[in-house]
Amino acid sequence: MIALNQCQNKKFLVFGLGLSGTSTINALSKFGAKIECWDDNLELRKKAKSKFILNSNWFDNYYDFIVISPGINIYKHKYKNFFLKYKNRTITDLDLFYSSLKSKNVIVVTGTNGKSTLTKLIYDLLKKSNKKAYIGGNYGKAVLDLPFEDKKAIFVLELSSYQIDYSKNIYSSVAIMLTISPDHLERHETIEKYISTKLKIFDTLVAAGQGFIDLNTNFKSKILRMVKKNKYKNILYIKKNTKLFVNKKLISLSLLGNHLNNLIFIAYKVSKIFNISLRKYIYTIKNFKGLPHRQEIVKIKNNLIFINDSKATNFNSSEVALEKYKNIHWIVGGLPKKNDQINVLKYKKNILKAYVIGKSINFFLKSFKNLIDFEVNHTLEKSLKSCIFNANKNGNLNQTVLLSPSAASFDQFKNFEDRGNKFKNFLKKY
Repeated sequence: MIALNQCQNKKFLVFGLGLSGTSTINALSKFGAKIECWDDNLELRKKAKSKFILNSNWFDNYYDFIVISPGINIYKHKYKNFFLKYKNRTITDLDLFYSSLKSKNVIVVTGTNGKSTLTKLIYDLLKKSNKKAYIGGNYGKAVLDLPFEDKKAIFVLELSSYQIDYSKNIYSSVAIMLTISPDHLERHETIEKYISTKLKIFDTLVAAGQGFIDLNTNFKSKILRMVKKNKYKNILYIKKNTKLFVNKKLISLSLLGNHLNNLIFIAYKVSKIFNISLRKYIYTIKNFKGLPHRQEIVKIKNNLIFINDSKATNFNSSEVALEKYKNIHWIVGGLPKKNDQINVLKYKKNILKAYVIGKSINFFLKSFKNLIDFEVNHTLEKSLKSCIFNANKNGNLNQTVLLSPSAASFDQFKNFEDRGNKFKNFLKKY
């Protein structure tokens, strides 16, 4: 695998001009690489045209290396034969990062739900203990924007299945896989392939490293079979939601909820690995601020609490909020994930009404029929107005307006952040 300081005069194609692609181009440029780039997205090409060398005939050219962005599906791409031909030369920004890395202290966090929260919590633990810590990957900075040449740095990386899938050179001193639920199956096709991709983070756990696997999932037996087959060592299994060993009064509201107990527990175990005192650990979990779009309390007014949970792009994520809150006006809808199922029976006592948005209306209506009250508004703004109107009819009742879509956002929004920000902007008028 090639390091950045070996890239001078090597010819690269950087495919994908999002954050990781742009970061890769900047890093390669510093080390004298010859770079061409492309993106299938016209808008991104327009933005890049004045800064980078675009080559529309990239598929007919020879390159020493192709750096692929995680969002590109090379398996179904129009020129998939090109990527197949250059499979051994196709790498990622993570591969360049790891090949150039001087430090051995890398904490990798993956899973379906909760990984951003845990990544940030571990980073906060290290920073508040005066450790030289940096956060990046799928949350924070692109990895090649991090100081990879710093021998004393500790890197906390959140990695998605897309990032792991294409990368050949990932190692860690601490590897964490949180709960698994069906996600990104349009890329991985089966839950087995999805789990197998996530488990790659344990392939190169350093000899004295520690792994954690949260088995509080319906796919526990599948995961254990794969772990046994791969003969992974130094793994701590968490088979159910752990009981809190810290008084609730000492925990931030952003970390309260049974689904977060395992994150708090894993963070504690990581704190011991890095010799962080119990006092610093307690201080960190007490003062932890929740992440945007993840059960984010946006506003409280007239017995109404407004929650932005736009990051809930599958039903498994929404279940957490549906269980936690009462008297819910639930804004739901978007593009369902492949093989995702919605079962509201367990939570119907908490849901006053569902307000369906997006283009895949029938998927949600079939799940709600004869179980909960619902209405179809198609747009986020109309749904929010209807939520407020209906909530005001019962002004003495404490109620929750919850944006937790259980679906991807791309039918109406750029991404889940855009969806959540629109929700917050609409609320400014109320």
